[in-house]
Amino acid sequence: METLPRLVRLLDRALRDLGDAGGHERACRLAAQAWGALERTDPGLAERFTGTLHYLTGWPARSPRTAEPAPSAADPR
Repeated sequence: METLPRLVRLLDRALRDLGDAGGHERACRLAAQAWGALERTDPGLAERFTGTLHYLTGWPARSPRTAEPAPSAADPR
């Protein structure tokens, strides 16, 4: 496997862990910077940080313990 995709996965995991540890704002800023660094040269890898930002901001809404989408008001669970 190529080095850059491996590093992107590692950074993604570290940013998610930082967010889970309470550093949401810092993790979001770094994920946005990573996206910006890759957007023109490797849009596919940059897209991973779009997912990271969604994870960090809880979009769609998710339970912080399970990282699964939270039930909607229409969901009778």
